[in-house]
Amino acid sequence: MDPILNEINRKYVRINQYEKTYNSQVVHALLEKILKIMRDKNHLFKSMNPKIAYLGSYYDGLRVGHATEFDINIVLKLPINYKNIVLDASNKEAYTVVKMPSEFRRLCKIPITATNGFTETEFWCDKLHRLSVKKFRSWMQSVLDSALSTLPKTNDKYSIKVNDKIFLITAKLSGPANTISIYDNNSIIDVDLVPTFEFNLEQNKPRNCAVDFSMEIFKFKKQYFIVPKPTDDEYIWRLAFPYQEKAIMNNKNNFKSAVKLIKLLRDTQEFNKLASYYIKTLFIWEITRKPSKFWRKSLSFLVLYMMEILRDQLRKKEIQNYWSPRHNLLNTVKEETLENWCNRLTYIINDIKKNKEKNPSIIRQYFEKQTFKQERFHFESSPKTVSLPYRYI
Repeated sequence: MDPILNEINRKYVRINQYEKTYNSQVVHALLEKILKIMRDKNHLFKSMNPKIAYLGSYYDGLRVGHATEFDINIVLKLPINYKNIVLDASNKEAYTVVKMPSEFRRLCKIPITATNGFTETEFWCDKLHRLSVKKFRSWMQSVLDSALSTLPKTNDKYSIKVNDKIFLITAKLSGPANTISIYDNNSIIDVDLVPTFEFNLEQNKPRNCAVDFSMEIFKFKKQYFIVPKPTDDEYIWRLAFPYQEKAIMNNKNNFKSAVKLIKLLRDTQEFNKLASYYIKTLFIWEITRKPSKFWRKSLSFLVLYMMEILRDQLRKKEIQNYWSPRHNLLNTVKEETLENWCNRLTYIINDIKKNKEKNPSIIRQYFEKQTFKQERFHFESSPKTVSLPYRYI
């Protein structure tokens, strides 16, 4: 089956190099301009020295098909001693309460910081000094909206000019992110801007946390983030460890190809609620259970093996969060949906196993789908080039 899987990879998984280069240039250039406007329009945003961290499936090398979705962390820095911030993860699984120290509360009153915009932070905390996800997200959305309001509008979209080229954009709040959609001829590029705060384990380790910080990976990767993901409790922030996850996945031979093919199967079979992060987590668990040489096995072996692992976890109705195993990532998916996925995947696995020797092309009917490869984009045979700057914040 390997030749057929390699062909499927070329047709449906591998990103067109011209598209990859062009879209990444567009994203970097537009972000630079938008963030400059945000800094100019909001003193607080500028005072928190925003830095860009390029994360997510595209930068992990796990994006399937098109370079059309980008996850960008906007890392903000508060002018206080982070050692004094209390992160309390008691009974919060993969989340933490963020209790701000008195020096944070003084920022809105001290003249030098008040004039730099920190009056806006006065009501970010409750009486227990817990930092509010809801109020922080609302502020971030207002900063972006204020910046975009300075741009001309074409119908219901904002118009922005970068190096003599006009792009149309829209923005909306989506989970922890502010999603910017970029319209360029027939192309749509979605950029999730996620405002975050970065911490270092040497300075600040969450208290009573389910995460095992004695793991080897934390000895040389100590940075982590808190992310304002909305939940029923507006005072808990999600803990995120993207640098550690990227390091775990590094140099694993056929690992990334197998991940992308399972994601492709998810898409063709319309397992719509099975998030990419859940699939990545499933694979990370297997990395910890298998020696490195395991990922040198043939792609067909790895894909079928991971299909069986996914089936087993769907049967259990559980994919444990790697960092906080008590947290079941599938707990928001209906049981009936999980059972349907499990039954469907069981049928596919049995059919492939039964027929793969005499008819290796059997795999096509599950990984290929005529309606799946409907292009949102058209790229010519030669690369589009744009003179866009590569200066970052």
